[in-house]
Amino acid sequence: MSQAESGVESHYGEGRRLFEAGVREFREGGYFEAHDLWEELWQELHGPDRLYLQGLIHLAVGNYHRENGNVRGGQSQLRKALTKIGRYPEGHWGVDTTAWKRWIALYLDGADTVAPPVGLPFDKSRFPAHLPLAAR
Repeated sequence: MSQAESGVESHYGEGRRLFEAGVREFREGGYFEAHDLWEELWQELHGPDRLYLQGLIHLAVGNYHRENGNVRGGQSQLRKALTKIGRYPEGHWGVDTTAWKRWIALYLDGADTVAPPVGLPFDKSRFPAHLPLAAR
C-alpha cells in the first residue's frame, strides 16, 4: 500500500472511529459528546449520507435539550431528526432507529412521560465500506 493510499485509509478509519465513539457516548447518555464527535465527521462528509448523519446529530442534541429541561429546543431538534433519519432505510449505517423514530413521534404528540429507548443499537459490520470524506 502506498503512502497516499495509507493516508486515505487512515482518514476513513478516523471517520469510522468518530462515528463509533459517538455511538458509545450516545449509549451512555453523553448526548452532547456524541453530537460533538458526529459533527466533526459531518463537517468532512460529502454525499447523501451527510443528511443522515445530521439527523443523528439532531437526535443527540434533542435529547440533550430534553434532559436539561429545554422542552421547546428538544422538540425542535427531535422533529428535525425524525424528518431526516426517516428518509433512510432501517439499519442504515448499521444503526437501528426504529424505536427512536417511534418514541420521537410519541414525544412530539405530547407523550413526554414515555421513557426514551436506551442506547442506540448499532451493528458495526453494516457500516459503509467507504465514506466520501473531504481530501486532506
